[in-house]
Amino acid sequence: MGRAAASAFLGVRSGHPGFGMMALDGSVYVGASTGETGIDVLAVRDPDRSENVLRHLAWIARHDGRFSNREERERAAAWLAARAEGPPVR
Repeated sequence: MGRAAASAFLGVRSGHPGFGMMALDGSVYVGASTGETGIDVLAVRDPDRSENVLRHLAWIARHDGRFSNREERERAAAWLAARAEGPPVR
């Protein structure tokens, strides 16, 4: 994750710190953000097997609102498209 962080996003918008990252081999997804009353953290092993993570990434990929992050959308869409093409390489 350290090497990939240089090319990925950190934070969604000013005043709303957060991040999302995926292991280079796709085996782990970690996300964190500020919520209404605290910090929301998500860490999932084998995210391609989690319907909740898949729904979350699909929402990110299609959400094009005022506060959405273009790079985050593109990366989520690319990961989902690669997953749809075939089984992950491990």
